[in-house]
Amino acid sequence: MPFVLPSQLLSAALKEHDLVPSVVPADFTPSVALDVVFPGRKSFSVGEKLTKEEASQEPQIAFLNVEDIGPDEPSSYTIVFVDPDAPSRQDQKFGQWRHWVQPGLRPPSIQALASLAGGATSDVDIKISEATAQPFATKEKEAATPWRGPGPNPGSGTHRYTFLLFREPKSSDFVIDAQEDLGGGNEFEQRRKWNAMEFAAKKGLTLVGVTFFTVDG
Repeated sequence: MPFVLPSQLLSAALKEHDLVPSVVPADFTPSVALDVVFPGRKSFSVGEKLTKEEASQEPQIAFLNVEDIGPDEPSSYTIVFVDPDAPSRQDQKFGQWRHWVQPGLRPPSIQALASLAGGATSDVDIKISEATAQPFATKEKEAATPWRGPGPNPGSGTHRYTFLLFREPKSSDFVIDAQEDLGGGNEFEQRRKWNAMEFAAKKGLTLVGVTFFTVDG
């Protein structure tokens, strides 16, 4: 049996669930392994079915980009969480529904990782994903869209809840404004009919990682 890379499994799952090209560009190739861990449980596998209760609280994010391994400070990242199936997959008039936009994610520095690998005590409090042994990223900024967990309407079928991780441009003045950059505020109705990739193009973000799970309404 030929060896299958995790990136190939991800690409196959995205196509199987028709997330390409509706949410994820057809030419996307992941450059990071994205691990999302909800409180009270280990990380989910790509496309795994969860309950809305299991995914109700804001998760921790773990990833490592080899391009960040070097003497310079690692890049910062924005993670986005959307539901393209609002109010249902058959009627997506409100999709993508914007559940979370968190800029300013920063993976641990190479120095911190070296200290961790060597068993030395580091000044940085590094928390580790038990599922992948990857360090969790830290948040350096407030959420541009505060977390709101899945809440599919009863009888609305399966929803494909998708996380997209973007590398931010290395600019000291990079900010995300809810009104200007997200097409409105963060009230329930204002999160409707959004597009993550259009937002990314506007802000100069580069898509590097994707994962998703499903919840039945």
